[in-house]
Amino acid sequence: MRVNFVLFLILTSVAALGQEVDLVRLGYTKSEGTAEQIGMAASADGKYVAFVFKDKAIKIFDVQAGRFVKSISGPLSELFDLQLTNDGKIILIQASEVFVLDWKTEKTLTQFTTKGIITKSSYLSSANLLGVGQREGWVTIWNLNSLKEINTFQYKKHHVSALALHPNGTSIAVGVMALFGENNPINLFELKTGKVLAQTIGGIYSAVVFNENGKKMVTSGVNRLGIKTEVKIFDGSTFQFLKDVETRGVVVNAIMPYGGVISQDKFLSITASLSFNVYDLASGTFTFTTKSDGFKLPGYLKLGVGNAMPFALGNSGKFLLNSLGNNINQIYDIKSNSIIGYFFCDGNDDFAIVSKDGRVDGTPAALAKVYWTAKGSAQKTSLESTLERGFTPRLLTQIINEESGALATFDVEQVVNKVPVVAVKSINGKTFSSAATIESSQKKSTVAVEITDNPQEVTEVRLYQNSKLIKTIPAAGLKYTFDISLTSSFGEENFFFVSAGSKSGVDSEKAKFTITYKGANEEKPTLYLITIGINKYKNSKYNLNYAQADADAVEKSMKQSSSTIFKAIIPYNIRNDKAVKSNIITALEDVRKKSLEQDMVVFYYAGHGVMSGEGADAKEFYIVPTDVTQLYGRDDMLKNKAIAASSLKEYAQSINAQKQIFILDACQSAGALESVTERGVAEEKAIAQLARSTGTFWITSTGSNQFASEFEKLGHGIFTYSLIEGLDGKADANNDKKLTIRELSTYIENKVPELSEQLKGTAQYPSAYSFGNDFPIAVYK
Repeated sequence: MRVNFVLFLILTSVAALGQEVDLVRLGYTKSEGTAEQIGMAASADGKYVAFVFKDKAIKIFDVQAGRFVKSISGPLSELFDLQLTNDGKIILIQASEVFVLDWKTEKTLTQFTTKGIITKSSYLSSANLLGVGQREGWVTIWNLNSLKEINTFQYKKHHVSALALHPNGTSIAVGVMALFGENNPINLFELKTGKVLAQTIGGIYSAVVFNENGKKMVTSGVNRLGIKTEVKIFDGSTFQFLKDVETRGVVVNAIMPYGGVISQDKFLSITASLSFNVYDLASGTFTFTTKSDGFKLPGYLKLGVGNAMPFALGNSGKFLLNSLGNNINQIYDIKSNSIIGYFFCDGNDDFAIVSKDGRVDGTPAALAKVYWTAKGSAQKTSLESTLERGFTPRLLTQIINEESGALATFDVEQVVNKVPVVAVKSINGKTFSSAATIESSQKKSTVAVEITDNPQEVTEVRLYQNSKLIKTIPAAGLKYTFDISLTSSFGEENFFFVSAGSKSGVDSEKAKFTITYKGANEEKPTLYLITIGINKYKNSKYNLNYAQADADAVEKSMKQSSSTIFKAIIPYNIRNDKAVKSNIITALEDVRKKSLEQDMVVFYYAGHGVMSGEGADAKEFYIVPTDVTQLYGRDDMLKNKAIAASSLKEYAQSINAQKQIFILDACQSAGALESVTERGVAEEKAIAQLARSTGTFWITSTGSNQFASEFEKLGHGIFTYSLIEGLDGKADANNDKKLTIRELSTYIENKVPELSEQLKGTAQYPSAYSFGNDFPIAVYK
C-alpha cells in the first residue's frame, strides 16, 4: 500500500485566535523513501547536522558545503539520543551506554556505562558537558573535553523525567516522576558534590530547560489528575516560582516530553503530539503553534532529544525541528516568527531543501521524490520541475544567513495551478494506454502528445529517451509529434517521458511511456573521447601548471579501462594553442555527424571557466579557450571566443549518443571581480540546470569559495587525480570488475574533499549532477 505524507502547515496564532495558512505545501510518497528519519541533532555552531534513520544509519550534513559528508553505522543497537559537539565528536546514547566518537574517522574515543537505563539526557555545548538521568533516580555527568566522569549521584528511587545542565557549567536541574503521579520538586544539584543548591515547588515534571544565561527556567508537566498541561516559569538561580504559562486548557497533547530551547525570551518546544509551539516568557502566552492532529505517541518517542527538539543553527535565530514525524524537517525563524524553510532527507545521502519563497536545492533523487501540492487539487508537481525557476546551490546556508522577513511566500495555488499538463495520445497511430505493453520491431516510431491543461503557459515541449533529451519543440498550440529511434543501448526497454516548460519556470509533470524494442541487435558501441587541456593561455597570467597533463592522463586512462566495451575509441586531442573555439566546435560537430544511439561521448575539459553576463537572467557559464585574453569585463570577447553552456546543451541534445559525460576541471582566476562564493553558486546552478535539462552526466571540480587546486606532489590537480584513480579501478565499489558512471561520480565526490583537506587544509567539494541513467564506462580484467 502506498502511503502519502502530505505537508499542510496550518499556522495558528493562539494569542490572536486567528489562523494563517502556510502556502508552501510539500509531500512525498513514503513507499518511495529508502529510510525513515527518526532523529536528528545539530552542532551548537550550526556547522553540521546529524540525521538518524530507522535502520540506525547516522548521516552528517555539512551546512556550508551543502551536502552529506559522512555516514556512520555506529556501535549501537537501540539509539536513545545523540549529540554533535563543536569539536568533531558525536555522542551516541543507548540503554545504559554512552559512546563518544570522532565522527570524521569513526574512531571510538571512549565508552561509558551507567548504573541504570537512561531516561533523559542533557548536553551543554559551552562547557562540553553531558549529563544523563536514569531509572531509580541516578544522574551521571561527564566532561567531554577530558572524557572523564565528573560525578554520579541519586535523587530518589523514581526515574529521572526532567534534566537540564545549568549554563553556569557547575550545576544540573533534575526532576523525577513516580508511577502514580507523586509530586516531586525540581532540584538543582552541584555537579561535583551532588549537593542540593535550590528546589522548586512540587509537581509532576516531564521536562526542564534554561535560557542562555541561566536566569530563567521553564518546566513542563501535568497536574496531579494528569489531564491539564502545566508550563511554569522559575528563577533560574533560586528556583523561585515566577508565573504559569497560559495553556488555554490544552490537555496532555501539549506536554513537551523532552525539553526545548529558550532564545530571545521565547521558549520553543515540540509536544508529544509533534506540534511545534513558541511561548513568550514575558507575556506567558503562546505566540506560534503548528496545528497538531491530536495526542499520539509516535513509535520513536523513546528517542530522547531526537526529532522532538528544536536545534539552533548557530547564532542565526533559525532553528531546525521536526513537528511532522516524517522525513520533512522545518526551519523556524524567531525574528519573523514563521517557518521559512524545509529539509527533506532520505537514505543514500539524498536530500531536498526548500525555502519559503520557493527556491530549491538537493540531489536528483530527492528532488524527484518530493512534490508541491495545491489546495483542492490532486496535481503533484515535483521539486525537480522547479529547477529552472528556483535551483539554488547550498540553499541551507542562504536560508540561515539571510533576513527572512523580506522573503515572499511561494504561492502554490498561483504557480502550480498554471502548470501545463501534457499527455501521450498515440504511438505509431495507436491510441496510447498506460496499461498497455508496447512492443516494436521497427527502429523508427512516432509519438503524438497533447497539452490538456494551461496550453497558453507552454514555452516548449521536450521528449526524453532513457532520460536523455532528444528533441525540443517550441510552443505551437495543443498538439505535438515526435519521431523517435529505438535502441538497445540500455536493453530492450526504451523509457520515454515528455514534459512541457512553462512561463512560470515550473515544468509540467512527466508523461511517461515505455516501448520494448524487438528489432535487430545493434553493433558494439563507439567511444568518442574529446579531451581538452590548456596550460598556456595567450594572456600568460592565466597559465596553468597541470591542465595538459590532466587531459593526457584522462585520455590514457579512458583508453586503457574502456577498450573492451567499445569496438573503437575515437580520440579528439585538443591542447594549448590548438584549444580555440573553432577546433572544439569542429570536434563536437564531427561527433554529432557520426555518433549513433548506442555510442558514448566523454567530453573532458581542463582550463579556466567563468560566469559572465549582466543580470541574473543573462549570466551564463563559459569554458575559456586559449585565445581569450580577459576573463572578466569583456562579455563580447567571451561570446565570440569562449564556449557557452547553452552551446554545450545544444550539442548534448543533438548528438545521438545516449550515454554522455561532461567532466569540467574548470579553474577560476584569482583576479576575479565577483566574489568567489557568488561565482561558485552561479556555476553550480548553471551546470545542474544543464544536466537536468539534457539528461546527461556532469561532474565539475569547483564549488563555493574554492579553486581547482594543483599540487606538485600529485602531478595533477586534485580533482583530476581523483578522477584518474577512479578510472583505474579504485571507484569500483562492489569489485565486480565493472565501473559505472555513478560509481565514478561517488568516488570523486568522496575522494576530492579527503585529499584536498590533507594537502590544502581545507576540503574542496566537487559537484556532480546526474539526472540520466547509470551505465558502465570501464571493465577490468
